[in-house]
Amino acid sequence: MQFTLTSTLTVLLSGELKKILKRITEGKDEKEKEQGSDDLQEIMTLVQFANDECDYGMGLELGLDLFCFGSERFQTVILQLMPLAYRLLGRDEFAEIVEIHLENRTRASLSQLPS
Repeated sequence: MQFTLTSTLTVLLSGELKKILKRITEGKDEKEKEQGSDDLQEIMTLVQFANDECDYGMGLELGLDLFCFGSERFQTVILQLMPLAYRLLGRDEFAEIVEIHLENRTRASLSQLPS
């Protein structure tokens, strides 16, 4: 797929991103999974361009979409996108929360309160 900076927002808002993520996680073969990964990498590159243009919300939105998709496969990407976006937006505390949460995102460690 060919994306542009303006079409990236459309992809994020439409069901196209979900299709890409499903292709990566549920693809029939490695070629299909690789194509999905290439599409996601292209979107991430455009998010970096958006960051350069002070449009920090695009990276935050993509990070939130990946976070909500729920696959552990995207954890590294989420850690690249969300903390940076929050810090660029001046929300350092949220960046720290995301980092700590992702370190403890297994069902067994959900409760951080003492019993």
